[in-house]
Amino acid sequence: MTYLKEYTKLTPQEKRQYFYKCKFKRDHPSWDDSMVLLTKLFEKHVPNNMKVLDAGCGNGNWVIDELPNKFGKKVGIDLNKSSVRKNITLNKIVYGSLENMPFKNNEFDAAVSLWVLEHLKSPQKVFEEISRVLKPGGYFGFVTPNKNYFLILMKRVLSNSLNNKLVKRLYGRKEIDIFPTYYRANGIEEIKKLAKKSGFNVVELKQNFDPSYTSFNSLTYSLSKILYKLNLFLFNAHIVCFLKKA
Repeated sequence: MTYLKEYTKLTPQEKRQYFYKCKFKRDHPSWDDSMVLLTKLFEKHVPNNMKVLDAGCGNGNWVIDELPNKFGKKVGIDLNKSSVRKNITLNKIVYGSLENMPFKNNEFDAAVSLWVLEHLKSPQKVFEEISRVLKPGGYFGFVTPNKNYFLILMKRVLSNSLNNKLVKRLYGRKEIDIFPTYYRANGIEEIKKLAKKSGFNVVELKQNFDPSYTSFNSLTYSLSKILYKLNLFLFNAHIVCFLKKA
């Protein structure tokens, strides 16, 4: 059985990343991909048939696709139609800002966000909005880049144009799908503070390794395995977080 299912058509670079993630799982069975970790948290804690909000839904959500029976109504929000042009995951998509969402108080049972926090200018407002639209006891789970990851640190000293060229060449991302990043909610301590101020309790908050960013061939894959064994925070690409509204 394939470790990671493919729900959309992948670029050659994305196929390479998936290949090395699956290979790494075979070589290190105790490791899990960040989206798999988040999926397991939703599967464990959230009852079936819940109404879920995909905050910053973009072109799809792997966690929601993996749990078709977990969520009843699936609603997404993003800035505009161009951002969600390939999305076939959700029942409904609305357009607007995460800082001021057009939803009622206590409307959702759960919220999920993939690769969104790094783009937030005002993360405190967004956390408070997500808390507002969640029911008491509702869950908010997300995966986001770790601002202390060594490739992120390198990226932040390069120009936007050079970054975009590298991301397109190495990881297959088109410029239309590359958005400005601020990394204002991308550290463990920042997230703890944001959660506390917004009325959330932390259920799970951890950094996680991802071999696919540094694996391009057998040699670099071997290097990735060494980086994993070193277990240094500089080599943990992602942050996986699962919060519960008080």
